[in-house]
Amino acid sequence: MNAHLSEKLLKTWISGWSSCRSYQPHDDGRTVSVSLTDHGNQQEHFVYEPTDELILSLATETRADPNRLLTVATTRMDELLDLLSPLGLRVIDNHQALMTVNMDGQDVEDPRPPDEVFSITHLHEPTCRRVIVTADGEEAARGSVAVEQGFAVYDRILTSEKFRRRGLGSYVMRALTSAVLQDDVEHGLLMASADGQQLYQYLGWEHLADVFVVRA
Repeated sequence: MNAHLSEKLLKTWISGWSSCRSYQPHDDGRTVSVSLTDHGNQQEHFVYEPTDELILSLATETRADPNRLLTVATTRMDELLDLLSPLGLRVIDNHQALMTVNMDGQDVEDPRPPDEVFSITHLHEPTCRRVIVTADGEEAARGSVAVEQGFAVYDRILTSEKFRRRGLGSYVMRALTSAVLQDDVEHGLLMASADGQQLYQYLGWEHLADVFVVRA
């Protein structure tokens, strides 16, 4: 059985995501905020399934601060966006999704590259595992995964434009999974872009919540 959507689950994803990006999350009781140190120290505030009153309050604070992002995980995205519409916030993204997969039955063997031209490097850092795929010394794809409270939290599964449509996204995911299954993980968790969702669904991942981002 896959994980169930909850505030705790979103916070688990934030912790794992932060570990791979060297961020320091802060829980103030209403949101979990993260200073995006690799993006000019913008402040991203995350909230799960907020009440109308709470999201209006957070949106008002966001509108007053050009360096602040508000990211909402919800099952009622259209309703909340309609509620925020009069405030004139800019919708940065409304096509992301929080997704999960049961790690039971996942392949523990390190996968073979889809083509002999590709080679893979595994990096095992204290808080994050990474894989980098290269072709003749040129980076073709990469990805990261952190372990947080029994979850494998995947991040930045990227394929260079030159090497797309060659199976590298699936390859990176399977390589990360084979590495992280050495740890005690029960579920996978990730935040998927619109482009990534089709790949993850193909690999057996399930949609948990829609995610949208707004700013001033």
